[in-house]
Amino acid sequence: RVGRRSFRWRLRTPMPQEFQVVILASANDGDNLYPLTDAQPLPLLPVANRPILSYQLEMLERAHGFTEVLIVTYESNLPQLHAYASEVYKGPLRLELVTVPEGFGSADALRHLRSKLRRDFVLLSGDVITDLPFQQIADLHRLHGAAATALFKEQQPRDGAEKKKARALDGADFVGTDEKRQRLLHLEAAADCEQGLISVSQALLRAYPHVQVHTGLTDAHVYVLAHWTLSVLELKPNFGSVKFELLPYLVRKQFLSQANLSITPAKPRALQVKGSSALRCCCYVMAHDAGYCQRVNSLASYMQANLDLARGGVSHFDKAPEPNEQLKEGNFAAKSFSAECARGAGVEVGGRSSIKKSTVGPHCRIGSSVKLTNCVLMDHVVLHDKVSMSNVVVCSDAEIGEGASLKDAQVARGVTVEAGAVIKGEVVTGETESDQD
Repeated sequence: RVGRRSFRWRLRTPMPQEFQVVILASANDGDNLYPLTDAQPLPLLPVANRPILSYQLEMLERAHGFTEVLIVTYESNLPQLHAYASEVYKGPLRLELVTVPEGFGSADALRHLRSKLRRDFVLLSGDVITDLPFQQIADLHRLHGAAATALFKEQQPRDGAEKKKARALDGADFVGTDEKRQRLLHLEAAADCEQGLISVSQALLRAYPHVQVHTGLTDAHVYVLAHWTLSVLELKPNFGSVKFELLPYLVRKQFLSQANLSITPAKPRALQVKGSSALRCCCYVMAHDAGYCQRVNSLASYMQANLDLARGGVSHFDKAPEPNEQLKEGNFAAKSFSAECARGAGVEVGGRSSIKKSTVGPHCRIGSSVKLTNCVLMDHVVLHDKVSMSNVVVCSDAEIGEGASLKDAQVARGVTVEAGAVIKGEVVTGETESDQD
């Protein structure tokens, strides 16, 4: 078809696998992460000096059941992902890149891929980092013969003072489950509910009179989908999103007669269970303290993911080892970093500098008397003497002048910040107002 290009590497005799994998490298929250994604696709953003995509591939490798991965991207992002897949990635998975037209949603992408999908498949958003033991969500999907199984992460419990306040529902979902939190019975975005009221069908209540409705479960955008759900997308060409359209549609149709479904689902492999039907939706809930699951879909979550994975011990992902290199005389990199930092290769640091809770990418040069707290420097960044920064992201090849002070800011790729500048709460792009017009 027009708009599709495919590339394959590491061709070998494929091993049988039960699930295929689709990673949506085309789906990104570019506006939320600007200017970080202005020069590179979101899956290649470095988190603790590793691209997000590398964490996803490691999770799939651990599952020992996958041999190939379809990575969906836009034509504009293809060269960088091509370089990563062909030159950087050295793992056992066979990676295939498929381009889709700009602006395609997740459901649009699956229609585009239909000829390549031959069995049940896993759909991963390109912005999620999780150490989920995939075998467990796969077992749940098999047990129920589910149409869809979604991963949810339980939010951290609030302390006593916060519990007395009304929970903020912006961006939250009303998630209805059974008492075991295995069946997904209701799914509705809080933004779509008038005054926080939801409607539940009588058929659902007859089957599950003790349905539990949660607002503290975060959709991780990790789904296992039955192959036949692709037929639903063909019959519903207006569906653009799996999260906001396909999944809620399947959840609603569970408790209606099959005549109300556009197609007949494949015969389920599961045992007959309470409230069983030919269409079942399930959920796998990760307890708040039972593993790592973070979507990198905002600047705040990007900073948090860097902090989590740089300090180590919060996930099954190993902290990147310190560079095994001989430091030149006058390079104080080994003494300047706290334990909660990640340091790339070839980093140079001047004397009396202090770097805490930060990620510093490869080949950065940091002057003397520099103070960094909770910052992310991508590769080849230059900080001159006496720079002070807190809660700042500096993209590749940027330069910060002597004595500059930055707080709660983002500096775009290749930008130079003048010496002595004081910047707070700004995005520094180097563009003038006339450039933006």
